[in-house]
Amino acid sequence: MADASPAPADAPADAPAQPGRSPASRAAAFLVHRWPTLAGLLTTALLVLDDQDGRGHAPIVFLAALIYLATAVLDRPGVVWILFGASVAGVGALRLIGADLWTALVAAGVSVTVLSLVSDLPRRPRPAALQIPLMLVFGTAAFAGAFLAPALGAYAVAAALIGHAVQDVIIWRANKVVLRSLAEFCAVLDLTLGVAIIVLQVT
Repeated sequence: MADASPAPADAPADAPAQPGRSPASRAAAFLVHRWPTLAGLLTTALLVLDDQDGRGHAPIVFLAALIYLATAVLDRPGVVWILFGASVAGVGALRLIGADLWTALVAAGVSVTVLSLVSDLPRRPRPAALQIPLMLVFGTAAFAGAFLAPALGAYAVAAALIGHAVQDVIIWRANKVVLRSLAEFCAVLDLTLGVAIIVLQVT
C-alpha cells in the first residue's frame, strides 16, 4: 500500500535569509574567543615601549619555561594562570625591594627542576615530560642572553623567545600541560616580542 502521508514541503525559494551578524557582534565574538591573542599583543607593546634592550626581556623566557615546568609537575593545567600571576607579582616585588632578580630566578629554576626529577614527571607522556629538558634549554639561553654583549644578547633572547613560541603552539595544539588560553597568550607574546627585538636591532 502506497504511503499516503504528505511529503514535507520545501522551504520557499524566496524565504528571507538569516541576517548576518553586525560588525560589532563579530568584534565582540572575536574578543571573547581571542582575548589571549589581544592580551599578548598588548603586553608586547608595553614591554617594547618600556625597555628596548632585548637582554632585559630574558626573564620572560626563563619564567615561561619555569611556569610550564611547575604546572607539569603539579599535573593541573588549571593552576597555570595562578602561577603566572604569582610570578609577575614576585618579579615586581623583587624589583621594588631592589633584590637581585636572577638570583631568585635561578634558585626557583633549580628547585623546581630538582622537584620534577624526583616526581613522576619523567615517566609521564612526552608533552609533560619534555618540560624538564626544555626548562634547561630555555633557562640557560635566557640566562646567557641576559649577560652577553648587547647585540649578541638581544639576538640570543629573541631566538629563545621565538623557540618558546614554537613550543607554545605545540602545547596549544595538543591541549596538554597548560590551559590553551595561556599557551595562546604566551605564543603571541613570545613570537611578537622576539620579532620586535630583532627589528629593533637591525633598524
